Amino acid sequence: MGVYLAALFSLLVIEMSILFVLVLPLPQRMRRWLYLRYSIASSNKKFRTYMVGIMIFVGLLFIDSWKRSQIKVSTYRDQKNPYVINSVTPVDALASRAYNQRNVYISGFIIYFCICILTVMSILRRIVEWNDKVKAGDDNLKAELRRKQEYLKELQKKKS
Repeated sequence: MGVYLAALFSLLVIEMSILFVLVLPLPQRMRRWLYLRYSIASSNKKFRTYMVGIMIFVGLLFIDSWKRSQIKVSTYRDQKNPYVINSVTPVDALASRAYNQRNVYISGFIIYFCICILTVMSILRRIVEWNDKVKAGDDNLKAELRRKQEYLKELQKKKS
């Protein structure tokens, strides 16, 4: 169980680190590099298969832990008759519920950060594409501006 939780927590930390780097205000060259690495990795069939398998495993863990954490808890205060102790939830059941709730949180955040990374990467893709278009169109705009300035000078010469 320790190795399994360590692997899940490591995956969560890796996802948080990736998301942190993606949302930093990086220069365009670095953004393009990150996007190219992402597109190379996402086009690899083995990588996609591993990621889908991991996400299915984490999703099943989330659902299983969610169901197991839905234990109805009764305490001493909830009892109608203070002399009957049989209806109090045992400590083992409470501990099991706490472990399952922890697993729900960890697996839920893994799924959430995966969705966040995909969303941020789609935004990053758009930013990279638009900056490339602006850079390519910048030369055309400068040439058009020069032509219009020359035309304006010709009009001013004709006017005077």
